[in-house]
Amino acid sequence: MPAVRHLRAAAVTATALLTLFATGAASQAGPRTAAPAPATSAAVQGTLRCSLVTAPGQRITFSPAVTGATRKISARGSADLNNCTSPNGRQSRIASGRLTMAGTAQASCRRASSLSGKGTVTWYAGPNRTGRVLGRSTLAPAPGGTRGYTAADSFLNGTVVSGLMAHRAYSGSAVPTNNVRRCFSTGVKYLQGRGAFSIR
Repeated sequence: MPAVRHLRAAAVTATALLTLFATGAASQAGPRTAAPAPATSAAVQGTLRCSLVTAPGQRITFSPAVTGATRKISARGSADLNNCTSPNGRQSRIASGRLTMAGTAQASCRRASSLSGKGTVTWYAGPNRTGRVLGRSTLAPAPGGTRGYTAADSFLNGTVVSGLMAHRAYSGSAVPTNNVRRCFSTGVKYLQGRGAFSIR
């Protein structure tokens, strides 16, 4: 496989794992689909939208490292949700959040499968996790996965099963910001990234 394909495959798997363990998703990526129709009402526009980032000092760690060989990988870590807004006004008090995560997968640099995990978000009234704690949300994956433009989009979908905004669907996307080019040679032991997260 040419080097450029190796790089793309490594980035796809790293992105998928980041979003998997940020939400506890448990499915494989589906084929590319058409873009959704534009939102036409406050309810469709969404309850909450935030940026997602592993801040300095944060990372998603893999044990053992993700390599070219498929094997069971455990991962855990945290990420910050910032700049939160509520398009429909239902959660206008939320300004930021902290996402904690843990999960497992059968993974290699090319793909991830048999994914399982759990995510919890703590929501804050102020920016950068300041102010009063407004509540917590426990996240669970869509049983059969969903389709999107990238593998990561398929992992980052599911339902808030308990806590604040329970029974609402969530979705998002993320890309790695650390070097994943050596996945096939020395492996990827950790991941940092940024993207977006929303709750409908």
